[in-house]
This record gives sequence, C-alpha cells and structure tokens, in this order.
Amino acid sequence: MRRFWFVVSLILVFVFTASASYIYFALADSPKEVDEPYMALGTPVTQLATEVKTVLPEVQLTIRETYPACGHTQEEIVKAAESDMLGLAFDELALAGWSVAQIGEQRLLLEREQEGLCPEEAAQRLLCQTERGLAVYEGNLQHTGQLLLEMPVGSLSAELPPDFLASLAAGGYQLASQSELDELLESLDELIG
Repeated sequence: MRRFWFVVSLILVFVFTASASYIYFALADSPKEVDEPYMALGTPVTQLATEVKTVLPEVQLTIRETYPACGHTQEEIVKAAESDMLGLAFDELALAGWSVAQIGEQRLLLEREQEGLCPEEAAQRLLCQTERGLAVYEGNLQHTGQLLLEMPVGSLSAELPPDFLASLAAGGYQLASQSELDELLESLDELIG
C-alpha cells in the first residue's frame, strides 16, 4: 500500500512540475508587446489620464435638455465662447448631470434630463378645487407640476363666473402666467370675501 501512495505522489509531483514549467515557458516566449502598457489609439494610458478635456472657445455646442414630466425637449445651438460652459472640464459637466459627446470636429452635444416641467409649462398656473378649498399648481391640465399654494375656501359662491366654476368642475382653471393668477385671486378675494 505504501508503494501505491509513493507512486501516486510521484505522478502528482511530475504533473505539477510539468504544468508549471509549461506555463512559465509559454509566457516567456510571448510577443514583446504583451509586456508593454495598454495602448488606446496609439497613446499610452498614462498620457490619457493626465489629459483633461475642456470646452474650448471655438467649439459649437448643441445643448439639449429633456423634461420627462411633460415630455418636452429644449435644444439650442450656441458657440462655447458665448456660453457659461466655456473652459469647463468634461468631468465638471458630467458632475452637473450633462453627458458630453463629440459630434463633429468642432461640435459637442451636451444632454441632460431635468426634473419638473419645461420652463414654458412651469410658467403656467392651474387652479383646482380641493376638499379644503382651492389649490394652485404649476403647469396645465395635461401636465401638472408641483403644488404652489393652497387656500382654504368655505364654499364657492354662485356669484362666481359660470365658466370659472365649470372649469373647476372639469379639473381646473388654466392660466397662462403668474400675473394672470394674481389678477384672478384679487377678483376672487372680492367675490368670495
């Protein structure tokens, strides 16, 4: 039995030694470029890490902002020299939520997703009837944004204009701007109060 284990041990040592030798010599005969640093487009990685890309004055920027809350996209094309992004590093833009893509030799596409409604719809106001009174939201009937104001009102008077009451019953009274809302609230204050 000893003899059997001795032979098995010798075979295992032989297999291990042969495997280790094969691996060593196979790697030693590998091509020279295996031991060189990784190259990306002919430039060593060490040089890529030190190069900081920035927005240069001669670059044309396509700035695209998407607003998922209302489904709108705003896009403008400006020269970098005329924007507040001139000289910013691509890393700084990424931290601010922008994705940067080069779409031409002297053109960059900057995209980001914004929370809330687009500026046009955020400027609109929607007056809605609630259980406790009236509420003012930014936006319109299709895309309602954040709650801006809630006013307790006992019961809406029959003295109010019928189109106003019908709009409230249908989901809300839509206004184009904050100034229109202010004028309406002043007239409502006189009618309700």
